[in-house]
Amino acid sequence: MADISLRRNHSYGLEDAKSKLVTLLDGFKERKPDLVKDLSWSGNTATAGGKFFKGTFTVSESDVAVDLNLIGFAAKMAKGMVREQITKQLDREFPA
Repeated sequence: MADISLRRNHSYGLEDAKSKLVTLLDGFKERKPDLVKDLSWSGNTATAGGKFFKGTFTVSESDVAVDLNLIGFAAKMAKGMVREQITKQLDREFPA
């Protein structure tokens, strides 16, 4: 079970939603290269990993899903802050 699991409904269609998610993840990797080491796509699912996490980001016709496993004591202690930051980004890119 993931430490952080978030879902957002959207009405963008699959291609537009995937484009938004690609932009979001690429931007995070560029801003935080010390945290995000790996980012790869297979179909509509991105797998990302880094210093303190491993996770999947999946987009469908109707929603976006984020499932993260936090690695290490410090990361688990920051779970609330991590959840809040991801929620802000999802709210910005996929508003209700």
